[in-house]
Amino acid sequence: MTIDVLDTIHDPGKPGGPNDDDLGHAGNCAWVFDGATGLGDTQLTGTASDAAWLAQAGSAALKARAPSHRGPLTALAEEVLSDVARRFDAEADRQPAERFERPTASLILIRHTGGVVDCLNFGDCKVLLRDGTGAFHSFGSNEESESYENNLASRFSEQRKTEGEGGAPDQHRSSFLDRLRKVRNRHNVSGGYWVFGLDPEAAEHARTRSFPITAPAIALMMTDGFEALAGDYGRYTEEALLDAALDRGLASLKDELRHIERELDPEAHQFPRFKQSDDATAMLVKLG
Repeated sequence: MTIDVLDTIHDPGKPGGPNDDDLGHAGNCAWVFDGATGLGDTQLTGTASDAAWLAQAGSAALKARAPSHRGPLTALAEEVLSDVARRFDAEADRQPAERFERPTASLILIRHTGGVVDCLNFGDCKVLLRDGTGAFHSFGSNEESESYENNLASRFSEQRKTEGEGGAPDQHRSSFLDRLRKVRNRHNVSGGYWVFGLDPEAAEHARTRSFPITAPAIALMMTDGFEALAGDYGRYTEEALLDAALDRGLASLKDELRHIERELDPEAHQFPRFKQSDDATAMLVKLG
C-alpha cells in the first residue's frame, strides 16, 4: 500500500543549531526519530551530536530494510538496532564509560498493509490517525518515562523560581545534570525503561499496536517537541491538531509553537521544561 507525504517540518530547538530528530519513509513504512539530548561531556561519534548521529543512522537502516521486510515490526526494529549498533562500533571514537553516554532516541514507526496500520513506539513520539470513515486513533508516548521527566522538569522550574533565576531554562539545566544522568543510566536494562539505542534486545520491549482502517487515511507523526502544542501547552486536542495540520500546514503550527516558547513563556514558568525550545519534527502522510 502507498504512503504519500503531504507535509513535513524539521525545526531545531535553537535557530541554526543541530537537530537531533530525523524522519523518513520507504515502501509502505514511515517513521520519526527524536534523539535524546546528550548528557556526556564529549561526543563519541566525532559529530556535532551523538543524538543526531543515532537518529540519522536509524533512519538510514530503516530505509534499507523496511521496503523488503515482511515480518512483525519488532523483528524489523531488532534488525535495525543491530545495524545501528554495528555502525556505532565501527565509527565511534571510543566506547561509552557509562550508560548515560550511549545515544538514545524515541521512535514512532508505522506500516500500512492492506486494511491495517501497524505501529511501533519507543519513548514519547506519537502518531495521530484518522481513516476514511472518520475513525480516530492515537498511539505513542511512554507514560512512565514521560511522567518522570515532567515531574523532574516541574521541580527544575520551581527551583529556578524560588532561587530567583531568570533567563531561559537551558542556562540552568546543568544543576539537574546528575539527576538526568542517573535516569539515563536506567535505559535498556531490566527494571528500567526501553528506548531506541545500541541494544538490539530493546526491540522485544517496544510498544506495538495495530489499527484496522478504511483507506484513504491520514496520519500525523511527530516528536514530543511538536506534540507539545496539544500535550504540554494545551492549545489543541489531538483531533484538532490533526485538523490544523491539514488545514493550515505544519509550518504555521511550528510558528505558533515557537511563539509560545520564545515570546509568551521564554523562562518556562508557565510550562515547565528543561529547554526553552525542543527540536520539533512532524510528518503528515496519506495512506492510500
